[in-house]
Amino acid sequence: MGLTSLVPRHLGVLVGSVASMLACNDRGAYVTGVNGGLALGAYHSLGFGDACPGGGKINFCSTEGVTEILELRSDDPDIVEILPGAKHPLGALATSSYYMLGKKDGKTALFFRGRFNDGSVRDASVEVEVKHAELLRLASACGSAPAETNLLVSTGDTGTFELEMLAGGEKLSGWLPGAVTAEGLTDTSGNSDINYYAWQAPETPIVRALESTLAAKVVGTLTAYGPDQVTSIDISSRDTLFPAAFTAEGSFYIYTQIHVGDKSPCRSLPVEIHSSALSVCSGPAGEAVWMGDAYGGEARVHAEGNCVLAASTPGGKALSSKSFPLFFVNAPPTGLDVPGFGNPCTIEGATACSFGYGSVGVCKSGHWMEKLTCSENQTCDFVPQSSKGCVAGASCAVCRGLW
Repeated sequence: MGLTSLVPRHLGVLVGSVASMLACNDRGAYVTGVNGGLALGAYHSLGFGDACPGGGKINFCSTEGVTEILELRSDDPDIVEILPGAKHPLGALATSSYYMLGKKDGKTALFFRGRFNDGSVRDASVEVEVKHAELLRLASACGSAPAETNLLVSTGDTGTFELEMLAGGEKLSGWLPGAVTAEGLTDTSGNSDINYYAWQAPETPIVRALESTLAAKVVGTLTAYGPDQVTSIDISSRDTLFPAAFTAEGSFYIYTQIHVGDKSPCRSLPVEIHSSALSVCSGPAGEAVWMGDAYGGEARVHAEGNCVLAASTPGGKALSSKSFPLFFVNAPPTGLDVPGFGNPCTIEGATACSFGYGSVGVCKSGHWMEKLTCSENQTCDFVPQSSKGCVAGASCAVCRGLW
């Protein structure tokens, strides 16, 4: 059975950018290419369908589906071959109907003609360029952090990364089977058009380099580290936008981030937390030393003052220490809502603490406005109406440091 008589399992799958869709011609079609060049030896899903799908108040297109593929070909199958999903190396796991395979460096065009359920026959084409990947590069990223070429994984744990393929500085597209190898490495790309890998780190610290027979240059190392390789630990407060202000005993959370040399892993090791100011803060049950988790840990707040905390690997010496000012403040006067700036107020000149106790608000011309932002080591607190500068019969607040 030839390609022209096959009906795809998932019609109209859109992969990559489609220039013809910008014209939004209700009688148009699209066939997708790739973002940039297609890597030699790589597979990339192939999509086609209605170039102007309907939907939205200003979109007057209607959406038609493909009922018959009349033609689907590569102008030069020696450069790019079109394969049905059944011939993809993943077999039944390949969920796209068709794929393109880069077989030789060069450019060619992919052509699609199909019959749609409105009876129309439409066609489209796209140019695809195949390039040999000169460089394979590990890209391990934590959130929005810049990509790192060294994957840090704690011993016995699993880490993941994306493998980038480049030619002359251009990032290539496609899934390249067997692109890199290393002990403990598994290709987890699945049906993706991107190369994803997982590395199972051994139980002992080690550094391994990625290897490949498909590219002249490979950049990337896999590092398994243990507690002895941790060189420093950052400590920060969750209360970064507002002061740590309490009206009664409560919990104070700190974040921790370990470093191995000048690098930080995506997933931190659990740390041990130490308090040297037990009258101010301690572990959840009053401990001087307690275990946190991979993100940080809770401290119990007992009184106002400087909470001095240190962090270490379990059973190790403290690698960092930091002091956090903790405040015990007066609750707002009965009946006073925490003011939002712009909300109405009744007594001109009245002052109050804003949400989070980070600033003082003032009632001016019938509305709450910001009067003063407290400094980093201060909090807003309510004081008696009889205090100097307060308006009689109204709430009164000031910025203050530790008493």
